[in-house]
Amino acid sequence: MRQVRPNRSVNKMIENKIHITKLAAAERQLRAAIRMYFEDEDELAIHTVASAAYKVLADLKAERGLDEVADWHLTSFFYVIRDFRRGTLPSHLTQNEEFMSWVAGMAAQLPISGDTKPEDLAVTVSRRATIDYWNEKNKTANFLKHADRDPRAALPLDEIDNEALLMQAYCAYRDLTPDELGNEGLVFRIFIGAKSPETEITDYEFNDLVQKISAVPESERKRLCGHIVRGLNTA
Repeated sequence: MRQVRPNRSVNKMIENKIHITKLAAAERQLRAAIRMYFEDEDELAIHTVASAAYKVLADLKAERGLDEVADWHLTSFFYVIRDFRRGTLPSHLTQNEEFMSWVAGMAAQLPISGDTKPEDLAVTVSRRATIDYWNEKNKTANFLKHADRDPRAALPLDEIDNEALLMQAYCAYRDLTPDELGNEGLVFRIFIGAKSPETEITDYEFNDLVQKISAVPESERKRLCGHIVRGLNTA
């Protein structure tokens, strides 16, 4: 009988598999979701990819002793109250009397000044609040993944807020690493900043670019940002 010798080159290829970490996988998903968002691709596809990245990032934060839900609650009011104290809230917020009444009430209760930093505060949330948060946050993603329990369910498209989801995932990523999330993360941060150009971010070195993009009609900003990302990635 003929003896078949093992092919060493094939064995070497099998042994040298490419592996990817959870953080690197989430980074690739999130960067892809941002590109899709700028290109106005299908909102359901964007949501699926961004949600997958966000859940991995939240799990990685938990493994490091960080609480994504608590961080979200802190972020949801911290910057508003800090900028209220600084007098730098954008005009579209200060013109809303009901909102400003809420802000003033919260500012009176919380020890947040114009110089306070997020790390100066600690927020804890109950187990019930955590469950409610993830039930609400995963509602659309679960609809898009499963049909075993609710095959006749329907999804209101106007409830999908991919921009908010991308922002939360971006912040969760930055909680884990100082990396800017590549060109996609950099341009996305500028894109968000351009929505409120009157609020100067003093620790941010791209305020000039924020101002320039804010001068572009809002309907054209996403397309412009997509063009910028493509240019940076091919440079």
